[in-house]
Amino acid sequence: MRVFVFRPRPDAERTARAIADHGFEPLVAPLFEVVRLSDETPPGSFDAIVLTSGNALPALTEGPATWRDLPVFTVGARTAAKVREAGLDDARSADGDRNDLIELIKRTLPAPAKLLMIVARDRKEDVPDRLKQAGYDVKLWTAYAAEPVSVLPEDTQAALRHGQPGDAALHYSARGARTFITLAQAAGVSDEALELTHVVLSADVAAPLIAAGASTVLVAEHPEEAGMLAALEQVSTRAGSPGAARPELRGSLKRMPPTIELKADGEEPVARPGAAGVDTHPPEAVAPTEALPQEFAPPPVEASADAAERRAPAATPWVPLIAAGLIGGIVGAGGAFLALNRAGPAVSSEQVGELRRRIDTVQTGVAAADRKAVAASEAAAKAGSEVQALAGKLGTVANTQAPDTSAFAAQAQRAEAATAALGQRLEQIAGRLGAAETQAKSAAALGPEATAAARIVLAERVQRALAGGRPFANDIAALTKSGVAQADVAALTIVAASGAPTQQVLLAGFRKHGAMFQREVTPQSDSWSDKLLGLASRIVTVRPVGDNGSNDPATLPIRLEGAIASGDMAKAAGLWAQLPEPARRASADFGADLQKRAAADAAIAKIAQDAVAALGAAG
Repeated sequence: MRVFVFRPRPDAERTARAIADHGFEPLVAPLFEVVRLSDETPPGSFDAIVLTSGNALPALTEGPATWRDLPVFTVGARTAAKVREAGLDDARSADGDRNDLIELIKRTLPAPAKLLMIVARDRKEDVPDRLKQAGYDVKLWTAYAAEPVSVLPEDTQAALRHGQPGDAALHYSARGARTFITLAQAAGVSDEALELTHVVLSADVAAPLIAAGASTVLVAEHPEEAGMLAALEQVSTRAGSPGAARPELRGSLKRMPPTIELKADGEEPVARPGAAGVDTHPPEAVAPTEALPQEFAPPPVEASADAAERRAPAATPWVPLIAAGLIGGIVGAGGAFLALNRAGPAVSSEQVGELRRRIDTVQTGVAAADRKAVAASEAAAKAGSEVQALAGKLGTVANTQAPDTSAFAAQAQRAEAATAALGQRLEQIAGRLGAAETQAKSAAALGPEATAAARIVLAERVQRALAGGRPFANDIAALTKSGVAQADVAALTIVAASGAPTQQVLLAGFRKHGAMFQREVTPQSDSWSDKLLGLASRIVTVRPVGDNGSNDPATLPIRLEGAIASGDMAKAAGLWAQLPEPARRASADFGADLQKRAAADAAIAKIAQDAVAALGAAG
């Protein structure tokens, strides 16, 4: 199978070697040329230099001689090796992605250090902003740009006109995809270009190809080059193309089958090129040498319904059962189709897409019918209750004698007395709290017993504030004045001004990522029958209730949700940390909230325990 690579030449040649290693024939077709911009070298002194792409190396070599003594931070080992070849010996590679690069800088160079970042004009990365947020003084030098070529290369045009069945193309950016479509239209080979099997880095990259009418667009499961190569392997396997045996899949390729995307929202059709030029869309990032991936965005998860909405009506739900039977028939038909055609060609992506659309349609009908049945049952029950209540009122009215106003007067007097007593009690409680605050503020002049008692009262107030998500900065200040060490209140100080995430907020955060967590801990399968069952599994989910003590990784999401629901935030934070790295990266905000709450709970519990122990020793 031939594979077109539409990237700037240094990146394209590296990708071509990876494609050849997997048994495919690469066709390098650079659509962009990296050009040096005229911006002058920034003046001043710096503590380090940061590169996110090997394309910045020519500009780095033009810098002053003083730069050769500075550490140079890079994303990958290839760029670091080129930096050393250029004569800058202190090159430090993060050996990962942009997240690893930022962590490497934080570990080895404390803020506020002054960093020089050599960047491209058209970029989409967030490294400078994140470094600034971490306290670094970041200076940007826009030294180069990736300019689109004006004409599709002649050898690429000839290869498209004499296309072969199964030819594919790799696209790393939406800008590159739009440029390819525009150049193909100008060269008169747009029909041939749209017949390729297009493998793209993300759904954003797929949008312009789908809008232009491409027949087949495959989106990598994760936005990285390994996912795109895995998609090529899947295409080759389904096509059953003859030739040399493919090497066995390695590493992440084993778990990254492609995801087939057939439409995109919000993408305008690609216009025919004018005589003036190419690439009329706003510039976007062209994948740099290190191929920095975008973060994987999990699909949206619907919030769980309330308990009242989940109650099924007492009557047998015939409509949902009939619809469920239809779904079973569709899934069964898909399984039978697979079984009857194992000896023939593999199931096509169009058939899988049609089956998916049918299941989604029936599932929507089931949900609508179920809602109608529940609403009808609730309306009937409500009407019956109202009739019974009305009959009771009529019986009461018929048997009621003249009212006795003395009973109402006595009841009013008792209510007034209870209100007065309650007011006095509230005043007493307010006085006790005021006295406790006064004790805490003057704890330095009090004895050990009074100081310990004040800390216990303040710790209880902080615990109530944590549970309610309320600020408690004044209480932390009082604890500090009473002699509690700064290290003991450090975790509380982080959330004292705004309040800690509540149990309800954390449960909502879990539900947002729950489906993604379950997918990441579930073993992947390349079987088409398993994929069909996976489509059907979206209709009914069966899972154990509560934490059964299992250590099976597949039960991590269930145990995590149970720990949050029971209020054990320390256990929940530990379970989140055991999730696979892609799941933790996609839910970083949720994990940070969970860890903050767990740390705050542990800190105030320790303060309360120490105060109780001190009170016992003093008494």
